[in-house]
Amino acid sequence: MDTPLSVAIDCDPGVDDAVALLLAFRSPQMRVAGVTTVAGNAGLEQVTANATAVLDLAGAPADLPVAAGAAGPIAGGERVPDEPVHGPGALGGAVLPPSSRPVSDDAVGLLTRLARAQPGELVLLALGPLTNVARLVERDPEAAGMLAGIVHMGGAAFVPGNVTPAAEFNTYCDPEAARIVLGSGLPVRLVPLDVTRRAVLHGADSDLLAASDDPVTAAAGTMLRGLTDGHERRHGVRECRVHDATAVVALLEPEGFGWQRHPVDVECTGELTRGALVTDVYRRTGRPATVELALDVDPDAAVSCLLDALEGPR
Repeated sequence: MDTPLSVAIDCDPGVDDAVALLLAFRSPQMRVAGVTTVAGNAGLEQVTANATAVLDLAGAPADLPVAAGAAGPIAGGERVPDEPVHGPGALGGAVLPPSSRPVSDDAVGLLTRLARAQPGELVLLALGPLTNVARLVERDPEAAGMLAGIVHMGGAAFVPGNVTPAAEFNTYCDPEAARIVLGSGLPVRLVPLDVTRRAVLHGADSDLLAASDDPVTAAAGTMLRGLTDGHERRHGVRECRVHDATAVVALLEPEGFGWQRHPVDVECTGELTRGALVTDVYRRTGRPATVELALDVDPDAAVSCLLDALEGPR
């Protein structure tokens, strides 16, 4: 990749979003044009504070545009409660200095401006519930069509969900928004639990990062150690999956993933299946096959890419 890839990142930090942001800023193949936030792993105020603090940690430019977005699902109603695995403050126990970065309150407006400023060049990396992205599609479909593509961490195609037996967390938080985006006809690359579950970081990895003299590396390790320790308390194994960071790896090194193009929809009304991803492998729905799903991965290569970037220059 000779020219850095221009990306806007829509996120809900959360440990894995925070690590994804650090990975993006530590990757010379990528240039971050702006960051927007959406309620998910915590409420909108918390995830926005986390995002700006992580941007300071990453050394992001002071004039990088940041905007807060949706505080709840697109159809209204209560948002899904905070994801408890991320711990108090949603950063795995890491405490970062509060940021004084300016933040607007119009995420869709920022995404619109960025897409129109770089027609055909900007990739939208969506790492949380798809509420902001769905609002962009509905409010300004012309601007949405100017995106080079959308890469989204979400859904469970052929594996169980992680918040219900059927649904992955991001999709479950706002299935109506996910249905709008995945049915929009826009070029979407979906990085579901089918592959993110296979990219495993072990406790020794997070300990090594946390012991680094580099403040970015050490902070990432502390966040990840919160996840690995929590996983050990719940499951007896000290390891974690960094779902959103795996989606960044899929954008940086897509050749390490196995992609399949299928029609995809989202179940919004099922009593037991709300938020489930419906992948039409046999083309029975008549919907267009506009979504590329990552259904295979080289897990060792994905983890190595992540760790190499977080460890920084040697």
